[in-house]
Amino acid sequence: MRRQKSLARDVLVLSSIQADYMLYTKQTLALLALMPLALFAQKDVVSAYNANQDGDYLKAAEFIDKAIEDPKANVKEKTWRYRANIYTNLAADSTLYTQVPDALEKAAESLIKADELDVKQRYTSERQADVARGASIAGNAGITYFNAGVYGRAGELFVTAAEMTQMLGAVDTMAIFNSALCFEKASLTDRAIEQYMMCGAYGYQVPEVFLFVANIHKMQGDTAKALTTLQNARGDFPREQALIIEELNIYLVAGEFERAKDNLMLAAEQDPTNEILWFSLGSVYDNLGMQDEAVEAYSKSLGIKPDYFDANYNLGALYFNKAVQMVNDANDMWKPRMSKEESTKQSDMEAGGKAMFSTALPFLEKALDVDPNDRETLRSLRDIYARVGMDDKMLEVSAKLKSME
Repeated sequence: MRRQKSLARDVLVLSSIQADYMLYTKQTLALLALMPLALFAQKDVVSAYNANQDGDYLKAAEFIDKAIEDPKANVKEKTWRYRANIYTNLAADSTLYTQVPDALEKAAESLIKADELDVKQRYTSERQADVARGASIAGNAGITYFNAGVYGRAGELFVTAAEMTQMLGAVDTMAIFNSALCFEKASLTDRAIEQYMMCGAYGYQVPEVFLFVANIHKMQGDTAKALTTLQNARGDFPREQALIIEELNIYLVAGEFERAKDNLMLAAEQDPTNEILWFSLGSVYDNLGMQDEAVEAYSKSLGIKPDYFDANYNLGALYFNKAVQMVNDANDMWKPRMSKEESTKQSDMEAGGKAMFSTALPFLEKALDVDPNDRETLRSLRDIYARVGMDDKMLEVSAKLKSME
């Protein structure tokens, strides 16, 4: 009995020892389970560094990307700085870059993250070398893709080049502008507008960039946005000729002649030797029924360029239409019994109409000299020659028109 009791005690003691051992073992395993995460992450960073030093950039990238998945390594500036250097090295190698086409974007992302984590900016100089190198590589790669016609990719690379340059405290406006051109060619219109407007904010290629944006809006059928862009730009460049003309064109197409007139008057005052502006202003006055003002504007245009076809034709047409109206008014006065006063007035109106045809004649003949085969000019001249009794000329023009059928 005593032995059994002793044995029982021994068993109890043994069980207690075993329990303590098991508890110790579980705690140890728990510690071992936690320790490798930090140790392995650190090991991956070291392995990435060593592989990078050895020139095995693909292996280095594999290690560093594994390291940033660890929460502790992810918040260290060094991890991201190494990653930036590794991916910059990948991008610098033309063969490897084709295997990792987003290397520059990853390098830029890593540099931005490293800068955020370096609160005291202790490692700024270490990062700047890769920033400058990455910006140069991105710009050259953008040119390569542009020449190959891969415009969307080229645009993204120019954006990366601009972002990296900005990390150096500078602005690469050319890269921003190039990205806009690329995005426009790739029909990525929202991105193009964004980049063009960024150029405008920096004062680069202004006011042309605003014209480009307005043109994109016009191509999309959104003339309201196009006008808003132009009007905002004119707030900064109130007398810029190109902006005025572009806004004018929108008004003319929309038939908003009153607004077009105001734009043209401003443009013509600024550039009084521009025959196109005076012709356009004359055309607007014509459409508004302001004939005297139209004659004056057309005449100014011809004073600058006497052989300007459009101005000669429009001025001749204005007088021609006025003559037709006078003749029609005279005809409308006819009635079976007319007083002497009414008959005299009718005759004067007919004579005035005939004289007006003669006034139109030299301008239309000049227009024909400039463009001998313009059918509308030939038809108008045929009509005038018939009305003023120039039969030989009328037959000559009629024959020419018939030969052109």
